[in-house]
Amino acid sequence: MFLLKNLGSLVFGGAQNDSMVQLPAGQLYRVNNTGSAVSKKLIFPHAEACIRRTTNAHNYQLIITRLYEDGEEEADDDELLDDERVYLIDEALRFRRLGRKPPYCLQWADPSEGGGWEFAVGGATSEPQMSLFEDTVYTCMFERKHGKSHGDVDEDVLSRFVDKVKAEADRNAIDKALVQTASTPNVTPISKKPLSANTPSSLASSSAPATPTPASKSSKPTPAIVQKSLGDAMQPVIAPEGEQICAVKAQLYLFDSREGHFALMKDAVTAEIIETGVYEFALVVKEKDTAYICQPVDQKMAPTFSKEHRSFVWVWYDPATGQPLYSWSLKFEGSENEELEFKQILTEAVYETSNREEFRKLKKDDQEFLLAVHNDPMEVDQQDDEREEDEEEEWEEEEEEKQPARTTSADDSDEEDNQMHDKGSKNSQLAVGYKHNSSFVVRGSKIGVFRHTDDDQLRFATTINNVSDLSGQFFSPRKVMLHEQDSSMVLMKPGDDHNLYKMDLEYGKVVEQWKVDDSRTVDEIVPDNKYAQMTPAKTLIGLSHNSIYRIDPRLAGNKLVEEQSKQYVMKNGFSCGATTGKGDLVVGSSKGELRLYDQLNKRAKTHLPGMGDPIIGVDTTENGRWIVATCRTHLLLIDTQIKGSDTSGFSKSMGANKPAPKRLQLKPEHVAWMGCVPNFTTAKFSTGDAEEQAIITSTGPYVIRWNFRRVKGGHLYDYTIKRYADNVVADNFKYGQDRTMIVTLPENVEMITKKSLSTPVKMLKSRSNIVNSPY
Repeated sequence: MFLLKNLGSLVFGGAQNDSMVQLPAGQLYRVNNTGSAVSKKLIFPHAEACIRRTTNAHNYQLIITRLYEDGEEEADDDELLDDERVYLIDEALRFRRLGRKPPYCLQWADPSEGGGWEFAVGGATSEPQMSLFEDTVYTCMFERKHGKSHGDVDEDVLSRFVDKVKAEADRNAIDKALVQTASTPNVTPISKKPLSANTPSSLASSSAPATPTPASKSSKPTPAIVQKSLGDAMQPVIAPEGEQICAVKAQLYLFDSREGHFALMKDAVTAEIIETGVYEFALVVKEKDTAYICQPVDQKMAPTFSKEHRSFVWVWYDPATGQPLYSWSLKFEGSENEELEFKQILTEAVYETSNREEFRKLKKDDQEFLLAVHNDPMEVDQQDDEREEDEEEEWEEEEEEKQPARTTSADDSDEEDNQMHDKGSKNSQLAVGYKHNSSFVVRGSKIGVFRHTDDDQLRFATTINNVSDLSGQFFSPRKVMLHEQDSSMVLMKPGDDHNLYKMDLEYGKVVEQWKVDDSRTVDEIVPDNKYAQMTPAKTLIGLSHNSIYRIDPRLAGNKLVEEQSKQYVMKNGFSCGATTGKGDLVVGSSKGELRLYDQLNKRAKTHLPGMGDPIIGVDTTENGRWIVATCRTHLLLIDTQIKGSDTSGFSKSMGANKPAPKRLQLKPEHVAWMGCVPNFTTAKFSTGDAEEQAIITSTGPYVIRWNFRRVKGGHLYDYTIKRYADNVVADNFKYGQDRTMIVTLPENVEMITKKSLSTPVKMLKSRSNIVNSPY
């Protein structure tokens, strides 16, 4: 048997590659089994099969992708989602290989829909290829079940596991008879009664039916498999000891990714918030005396409240792996006062957990500002929402026709591949030019230059090799910023906290070293104003953990301008900054706070408190009206205009007139579906002369684009996404285009258009089997 330890170096060793093994040709059939007859339907006449890593350790996917031959019409963007079938590799697939001689065939069950699938392998595939693919599938099953590498166990253990899996698959072959191998657990059946008007907005349908499974003609489809799948989440747990500080009555729902709505799991539960220690809290959900959910309270839960539907939705994480597994929802049954008390106490608990201090010690207006963070977004009637989306599409139709869906990759050039390759290095930084339509990508001690073409494509231009300081020491910049009409670039060198380096982009080398200050460090740099890189401006702004200052390279000696600086005694933990079109400055901190300045040598005009999540990036609109601050699990969108006036928080203190921030986050059910903890990159507004229309960010392998125009109107979940095979390093808009984006991956750079992204709803409908799905 070819399996076991040999696969470690052949397949599992190349962690930099998501795709592990592949069968390049075959046909995909859908196998239907009624119990008395078996039928097959051709789905993909030309397809390839591969095994792919996921972002979760020891979890892998079997991917079947449709191929198009020359002359065969390809699908449009929406249909492309249906041209790929994704299956989590698990024992439940009952995977097996038919035939040891050509023609080869692979079969597996469909746990979500019943029946199964068959991949008829192309004739050119060799026996070693088949054995490698088959053995890799079984090895992936082993790693998923045991949560560890197959290289850590004896070969005999692996062999026994494979023999057992094969025997089970043969006994329950999909082309013989459908046998339900798992017994139905003793859980409350999923309700089939119609959901009331107070059901959470995510409940797309008017009922929560169980997913049908194959059954005899004389009986209705039973919910057995659904109860088994969703019921896995309903196992009794031990409630923690502590003081109960809040309790409410509610119904408990669980999101079913196959059906695209929440299913009622328990009709009457009690949700409690328990104080388990100093600044430590837990959410416990009980039915009578039996606890089914116990989870630490923190920002990672992505707590979302809906006042209209009287509901609370959040993400539940696997305590062993830390990965999101389920999206739960409570529909409150008690009084509105009890619901409001629950929301307030949960918000306070999130704050105290993150900040390790009492919420009530904050000023009253700061408390109100933070309590508004978890306010529910504006709820919109689904039909009205669809009409608005249609209007949006009509509004953009002319531009979309000019700008068809396209993804262009810059890694197809042999010249680029040879020049940009830096052994052991990956792409790490992206700087988008505003003046000359170019993008710059940092890879180790090299910088790749890519031109933006008139038809919105990306073309490799050249590579700046051997980035080094004036003494000739090579380094990989930790931050780059375009400067002086995109003719130069300011570089920050790792480990050198007091100097900046100016690179002349025409010559492709560092020509100046700027000593900023002897004592104050340079932790971050920001342009003088939002579009300063398009001007000949020489100065820029620097940040340290407790100071802000202007940097003027023309000064003799140290470049810090003392009379345009502000240093705090306290360690404020400044982490990032951004400027508006007229040069006002917003600074974020590791404490989650934001400070708004109109002058560098004076105190901030406005101080906005934080929930405790570090601000890792910040951006502003050109007019300074809006700020988007990036935290690890969410974005905060803040209107800087003071209520009842035309004055900005940059020029006057907001005081008690702080606006309610808009919290932009992925829906909890989408986080559970994606299977990875959100970890956003710095969000950016679209750029150019026109008003900003969109926001771009990424998390893991997903690029996410929010429709800023609709978000301002209360549609906080109006986002589209695109998934890559690798984690996204950086992303930004092409200058002057809110529908064209540049995406940097560890090994590649791409320019994509808005139409290459899709809504999560469409992706949920097309992919019922996703990594780490509990269903």
